[in-house]
Amino acid sequence: MRNLELLNRLQQMNDEQLQQFAKKNDIELTLEEIKKLRKIMKHANISWAITGIPNEVLQKLHKLLGEQRYKKLMRLVGI
Repeated sequence: MRNLELLNRLQQMNDEQLQQFAKKNDIELTLEEIKKLRKIMKHANISWAITGIPNEVLQKLHKLLGEQRYKKLMRLVGI
């Protein structure tokens, strides 16, 4: 449930707030990357709590962020 609460909280932040949140968690993101992340995650739903995040979504995140930032993000959201 922590993951869903965090995802909901992140979706409610504007781009600058999300960038600051990421920075505080040692993940540097440009505003352009944040916009791309929002497009990838716009279809997130509660079923992911049961089934997990689809591999296609994880692959897109990995491609966008690169290995190091991807791993940091996964740790942040508890995956």
